Amino acid sequence: MDSKKQLRLSYPEDFRVACRINNLNQQEVLQYFINKVSFYAFNGGEMDASSLLATNIMLECMDETGRDIVPVKEKKIQKIFLKNIGLLIKLSANPHLNLVEKMQESIYLMEEWAMEMLPMVNYETSIETDNEEALMLSFDFNLLCKVNGLDSIRVLQYFIDKISLPIDRAINLQGFVKSESCMVLMQMMLIGKAYDDVYNHNTDISRHFSSRLEELDKRLMRERELVTRIRVYRAFYAEWYNTLQKNIE
Repeated sequence: MDSKKQLRLSYPEDFRVACRINNLNQQEVLQYFINKVSFYAFNGGEMDASSLLATNIMLECMDETGRDIVPVKEKKIQKIFLKNIGLLIKLSANPHLNLVEKMQESIYLMEEWAMEMLPMVNYETSIETDNEEALMLSFDFNLLCKVNGLDSIRVLQYFIDKISLPIDRAINLQGFVKSESCMVLMQMMLIGKAYDDVYNHNTDISRHFSSRLEELDKRLMRERELVTRIRVYRAFYAEWYNTLQKNIE
């Protein structure tokens, strides 16, 4: 059953800056995250690294923001759920299939599960943003939200809020500590993405600021206060962002 919902997301400056500097559309980043979430991976199945990471982000969101589980009481839905869980477990344990074959078969199984469930459950299949663009919510994403008691908007806002170039750079400047899963997923998205003409048009700007960033790193290596490093990096990335915006105008 098709259901649409008006999305009210807050786009922090750090997220907008990260998308612009990396030449990514904000909607595109969110859709990539949604598409990579895998119920098969959540159930212990082997998937590609980006799918495992996106699925884990939902669990991190649950741990940090809490959840509100509403048990399913409909017997028919319970039977369908248990049947398909069994099929996914059986697939994961199949010794005759390789990773790629298991991944492909899991997609087919989830498509069949969706065909059974969608006529009976009012899932949000799409969400309209404030600028009238649509995010398509996959069955896997919906199902993981349902079983973990998460709201789709809460998950997407959590993802957005964790993306920050200045925080990531400041934390890892003096030796790798950690990177937020959401930041790593964005980097994975960039690896296979070809830069378009807009990016190529701004290569001089990017080279200029990349060079300045290296000098800034050297200077901030001596700064012990993390808050200060974040503040300086945030001002630097904001300048980079504004320069790119002016170049388009």
